[in-house]
Amino acid sequence: MTFQLGEYYTRADIHNELGGGIQDFLPHVDGRVVCGCFTSDLNPNAPWEILPGNGPDIIHWAEVFRQQGNAIPVFLKREVNRWEYTGMWRAGEIIKNQQEIAEREQRTGRTDISMIVTLIKDVD
Repeated sequence: MTFQLGEYYTRADIHNELGGGIQDFLPHVDGRVVCGCFTSDLNPNAPWEILPGNGPDIIHWAEVFRQQGNAIPVFLKREVNRWEYTGMWRAGEIIKNQQEIAEREQRTGRTDISMIVTLIKDVD
């Protein structure tokens, strides 16, 4: 399957094509992040930036994604089991500045943001 920009896919479609966990925000296979699946309630500025929570696995995979350096397909949840393909994105910088994190927490109503990861769109 070739993902088409602006088209919608189910998590099963994404999993069948790329592997990784169906509920992970950064599904991974063999130690590498294979795609990003982000919701606007937890990541309102996605795909330009994502806001990983503070669980150890979440932090680990966000850091793996940043270290990989390669672009991955990114999907945004638009409705129940409708994930829009937004193109290929790679991690930019990881921001751990507590003031910036506090600003994002205030905007989102969240209290569990561990970092801000900026994303850079690859040329399609």
